[in-house]
Amino acid sequence: MNVHDDLEAFVLGALDADEEFAFRDHLATCSSCRDEVARYAGVMSSLRAIRQDGAPPAPRITQRTYWREAIAAVLLLGIGGGTYAFMQRPDHDLAEIAAMVADHPREIALSGPVASGSVVVGQGAQRTAFVVRGLPPPAPGRGYQVWIRGARVSSPGMLHRTRDGLEVLIVPGDVVKDARKIGVTIEPAGGSPKRSGPTQVSAQV
Repeated sequence: MNVHDDLEAFVLGALDADEEFAFRDHLATCSSCRDEVARYAGVMSSLRAIRQDGAPPAPRITQRTYWREAIAAVLLLGIGGGTYAFMQRPDHDLAEIAAMVADHPREIALSGPVASGSVVVGQGAQRTAFVVRGLPPPAPGRGYQVWIRGARVSSPGMLHRTRDGLEVLIVPGDVVKDARKIGVTIEPAGGSPKRSGPTQVSAQV
């Protein structure tokens, strides 16, 4: 096996003593791997924070596979320029969404003239996350509100801006189970009882 392939396992603490010794020896001569280890540090800290407390230790191969998928989810969910910033400055909501993405969720793409994103239904349909990138910071007193049209129109809440410029919302349950259309509009910051602003991103389900 190429020694570079042990990088993720090293970050996870999943190498045995001999493998870890060999990889540390490799780090002394490989600046590329040193840089990657440093980049993973923030991601691992965030993902460990959202693992279930009291869960029994997973077998080594399962643990390594879990974290590899979770890291891949973070990289996918960074949606462009936000990835590196997230690695440096972990955000709890993004870490939680990354864990949902790593768990083979249902996903719905959102698109608009200047923004795009995803709806993620994960954790056995127990959580729904909305993630949008490309939206400009809302004007004072305004915000982005999520709307779901099914048998009736409802709103699970307002998106909030992360340190990395994404707009996110996480709510309990599968709130898009019976949805026919999902949209995000500009509304008063406290939320509106009905849609009044222009649609920023949407999806037909």
